[in-house]
Amino acid sequence: MKGIVKMTQHSLVDIAYAKIRENLINATYMPGLFLSENGLAKELNMSRTPIRVAISRLESEGYVSSIKNRGIIVKELSMKEMLDIAQVIFFLQEFSVDEIIAKRDSFNLEELKMYLDLQIEAEKNKDYIHYVQNSILFTRCMVSSTNNKIMLEFMDGLKDKFVRMAVVNWKLTPNQKHYSANQINKLIYEAISSEDYSKAKQIGKEYLTKWRKSIINTNAL
Repeated sequence: MKGIVKMTQHSLVDIAYAKIRENLINATYMPGLFLSENGLAKELNMSRTPIRVAISRLESEGYVSSIKNRGIIVKELSMKEMLDIAQVIFFLQEFSVDEIIAKRDSFNLEELKMYLDLQIEAEKNKDYIHYVQNSILFTRCMVSSTNNKIMLEFMDGLKDKFVRMAVVNWKLTPNQKHYSANQINKLIYEAISSEDYSKAKQIGKEYLTKWRKSIINTNAL
């Protein structure tokens, strides 16, 4: 009986963690928002104990901070963090191209096209979250083609933070033009398809420059 109770408690922690994390990544909980164990317990229809454990895990991952006598605050995204994430995404794209060249291998064009089509479809449906998710999966597919498991694990550790950064930026700048990665990834896909790898890297570099300027201008407002 004790084992069943323990397993149930453990599964509740996982459920609480997954749901709260999803709301953080999708920016349902925006940076600066204060949360409470009581409020989250009521929202998720469970006791405070699994909420507390889930929050501890999310705090260790850098998504939230617990403030004594005030509650749980969703951490702000610093400009440096956003610039660093953008830089790493470009590095991973460039790394994947260099690896394919060095190994005389090829990218999974069918899978790349699938993610490209999905992100374009998401724009048509005005579904920004799915657009961002498939955009980053496009880059993940590029990394996956190198068969470098360490780099792929590194990418997996970063992609949710990229999604959160992009969605938060989208919500904070409703009057700016978004969905730019559709055109960028389309150009990268075309360059890769024709094996013009230098062009693929150049496109990524130009997009990084524009993205950095966008982040700096947004945070300067």
